Amino acid sequence: MSKFNYDPHKTYEIGFIGSGNMAQAIGLAFIKKGICKAENLIVSSPSENNKKVWRDIGAAVTTDNNDVFCNTKIVFLAIKPQYFPKVVSELYIKALGPLNILISIMVGIPLNTLQEAFMLKPSVIFKVMPNTPSLIQEGFSVISYQNEAILEEIEVTLPKVKLLMSAIGGVEVIPESLMNAAGAISGSGPAYAFLIIEALADGGVKQGLPRDLAVRLAASAMAGGSRMVLETGKHTGQLKDMVTSAGGSTIAALHALEKGGVRFAMMDAVEAATNRSKEMGEKK
Repeated sequence: MSKFNYDPHKTYEIGFIGSGNMAQAIGLAFIKKGICKAENLIVSSPSENNKKVWRDIGAAVTTDNNDVFCNTKIVFLAIKPQYFPKVVSELYIKALGPLNILISIMVGIPLNTLQEAFMLKPSVIFKVMPNTPSLIQEGFSVISYQNEAILEEIEVTLPKVKLLMSAIGGVEVIPESLMNAAGAISGSGPAYAFLIIEALADGGVKQGLPRDLAVRLAASAMAGGSRMVLETGKHTGQLKDMVTSAGGSTIAALHALEKGGVRFAMMDAVEAATNRSKEMGEKK
């Protein structure tokens, strides 16, 4: 694609403040799904590598966050939460232009903090938690909005946000009070899966399997099992019983997992991630 430079006189459809992997996954999905043309997308980025990625797909690139904030209809805040105070302090809040939807994908930053910082109507601000499988359009995003939002207004903006996030996978609207817990499962969950896949592969290697085969077997088992849960609608216990014959190898393995406390460890992991997200939000 041809390069496209930032035009200060243009109004862009979608913009990203922050240009990393998640922003790239979302932006590329918008272009592939026809939600937004590359030339109508703008990104602010301090990273030379990230700037090249965006320029190569035809998006406008700038180093000034205000070029995005003041010249774009829909803006994604895709920065790390620890950078939020500095970034927002440098934005021209009073010079707000055509922006009509602000979407934060920052972990921990609550909606009321965003409201106070940007002084926008409640129906304009959304908190979204995507996950890394979004990189291959197999993600899942949870969306929250402020309770104070006027129903008639949120009925206009919320469908737009849901449409945008559906470009990278499934979508669910939840109360903000559940966002940290949802993020602890959906947002952090892929890391738990990678750890389990790695451990299963290690077990296979210990039993004599080649590493690459062990990894593929473990990953395929996890992917296939996940798909069965999503597509059959059956209870996970019922699906587990389908694999578990009396006196067989699977029940012996499940006994070892229960003895090792895997179930408790996973529940503790979700609790730890939820609490950490709350802590991150309280510091802002």
